[in-house]
Amino acid sequence: MNAPNSNRQQCSLALEYGAAGIPVFPVAPKTKRPLTKHGVLDATTDADQVRAWWAQHPDALAAAPTGEPSRFWVLDVDKGGHDAFNQLLATLCCETLEDLSPVYTRTPGDGLHFYFRFEPGTTPRTRASDIAANIDTRGLGGSIILPSNLLPDGRVYRGTERTAFDAPAAPAGLMWLATFNARERAELKTHPDLIAMMREQGATRWAAILQEWRDAEAKRIAERCGPCDDDEGMRRQALSDLALVASEYGSLQDGRREKLFSLACKVARYVAHGVISEQEFRATLIGAAQSNGALSKYGAGWARNTLRSAIERGSRDRLPPLARVFRTTEARA
Repeated sequence: MNAPNSNRQQCSLALEYGAAGIPVFPVAPKTKRPLTKHGVLDATTDADQVRAWWAQHPDALAAAPTGEPSRFWVLDVDKGGHDAFNQLLATLCCETLEDLSPVYTRTPGDGLHFYFRFEPGTTPRTRASDIAANIDTRGLGGSIILPSNLLPDGRVYRGTERTAFDAPAAPAGLMWLATFNARERAELKTHPDLIAMMREQGATRWAAILQEWRDAEAKRIAERCGPCDDDEGMRRQALSDLALVASEYGSLQDGRREKLFSLACKVARYVAHGVISEQEFRATLIGAAQSNGALSKYGAGWARNTLRSAIERGSRDRLPPLARVFRTTEARA
């Protein structure tokens, strides 16, 4: 699609995309913000609506929703992400840009938009800087400024000769990165049975599927463990283990950021099984983080999120055997 001769011809560009079956909506040339009430949800191929929008905003850029409405999704590489992008190319065994996709746009800001075919049953998401800093994915619910758009200063979104309809399927490795974020990918790699569930049901149900899987795992663990015959003794053991972990962490000066999670996981199972309260767990370990300076250095938000993750992990761990020293007199007898 050819670049317009002036900003006044942006409407022609939008109409051309609409006639090709790609829904469009107007965005501001400076801020890239939608110029309609509902943004990407207002995207349409209706020529009368397109003319009305561009009569009101003649310099607007033509944007399109990514995913199912347009039948393509986009890997968006900003200027600052070129080094990470080159590493990604190597990981995907691509020697040139065309090896990744022959359909791409060079943006006025020295970025790159790579187009891929949106295939039924796939769920590439819209996410910023998850693959790497300054590398975004524009998939379900996202949008992209289309090739041949012209900025008021004359700079153009320059596309290749191939159109979005020529976009190839994404490499499997890239689709994996676009579908799941870093935390989800780590979780999936650890649990093959969870991968199978996601392949069957798709990433759009990630939260529900993960909760179902965790509930089932917790049930299996509970069935293996059976009820504890000495609740008082188990609580004493839990408090002792918590104090030991807090003491170990509180004395650290190196590796404080990484160690909090691994140490907290040692006792998080007691919280998951209701032996000690989440408040006791958090207060004790946040106190340890405060004593070694980690809390002031990394922030309360970091500590809360780390301990929350440890509790989630602990929900899959069974309770340890109860040491004899902690058993009550009645249980020993």
